[in-house]
Amino acid sequence: MDTHNVGFFKLASSRLNWLAERQKVVSGNIANADTAGFKTRDVTAFGSYLESNVREHFNAPVETQKVDGSWHSNLSGNNVVLEEQMVLAAETADHYKIATSLYKKAHQLILAATSGR
Repeated sequence: MDTHNVGFFKLASSRLNWLAERQKVVSGNIANADTAGFKTRDVTAFGSYLESNVREHFNAPVETQKVDGSWHSNLSGNNVVLEEQMVLAAETADHYKIATSLYKKAHQLILAATSGR
């Protein structure tokens, strides 16, 4: 993947969009933890999403996919494990905080460079 033609702000914005969509998907998994036959979903990897965005000029939607429950499946066919989803939600929130921090710092650096301070 050639990232030389992708600006920092486009990359950061794409990452934030991907993380927001992942949080929605994880929240949906948690909400359906007791729904019979519900299968856990997750978003495609960020690298795949970024490649789609570069090809489609940053208009590609985040794709979701069903995933095999890595921990278990219950008798109703539901494979959502709340503990696993809570870990994913916390991890996604942490990555979102890091991405917003980097975005904010880059903005501050540009303002400092352009204002001469």
